[in-house]
Amino acid sequence: MNFVVALKAEAGPLIQRFKLSKQSSDPFPLFENDEHRLVLSGPGKELSAKAVKYLAERHPQPNQAWLNFGLAGHGTLEVGKAFLANRVLDDKERTFYPTQILRNNLRSTALMSHASPLSDYPEPIGYDMEASAFCANASRFSVRELIQVVKIVSDNPDHPVETFDRSSASTLIENSLSLILPFIAQLEQISQRVEPSTELIKLVESVLSLFPFSETQRHQVRKLLRHARTVGLSAKEAMDAANAGQSAKEALSCLQRKVDPHRELP
Repeated sequence: MNFVVALKAEAGPLIQRFKLSKQSSDPFPLFENDEHRLVLSGPGKELSAKAVKYLAERHPQPNQAWLNFGLAGHGTLEVGKAFLANRVLDDKERTFYPTQILRNNLRSTALMSHASPLSDYPEPIGYDMEASAFCANASRFSVRELIQVVKIVSDNPDHPVETFDRSSASTLIENSLSLILPFIAQLEQISQRVEPSTELIKLVESVLSLFPFSETQRHQVRKLLRHARTVGLSAKEAMDAANAGQSAKEALSCLQRKVDPHRELP
């Protein structure tokens, strides 16, 4: 499980709760135990992107769970409220949609990443400086279901960012852990289901033997089958879907149609 957090004050409660130990690392501070890794990226999209790449290269296991965690402003939610990003926007007009497959008690809302803190809140959504770059780069190393963003509201129109007391950051996050820790546990369980297994390897080989897939299509097959495993489809269901096609292209389309309805919670 990988955490990418901008500032030490935001990360402190997680470091303490998971008993993470500081590692010898450069250029980013890194804290670990046997199952969790937390990197302090510093503020901003560029640093967040570099921190994701650094952590992925230091621990190159595919399809790990990734969580961007910390404080954010919001147009309507009250200070201290934790929320899960269901749509991550960028001021460069890029959008990432974290798949909502986990049942939880977190509020769900859109989040926009800007290059600098905002002094106003033009829409009823969250505002931060890292999430869009985190999502764009984490998606190079894991499936969409395992890339999530959770934020705690630190400022809003009634309590603008200029008045935020930075010494209260850890308290805001500590008070939200009862909601956040169950979500983290669920995310870890999902990640264990998509680790390469003998069953998944055999399924990939079986599907790839059906048609002469191009190299790009072979990559798409592997990704779709990992997604199928993530959302709980059986090997038989995935194989039957691929068999319904009459060509490599149709097999991919059939797999896509089988997986897509399971991506979102009812």
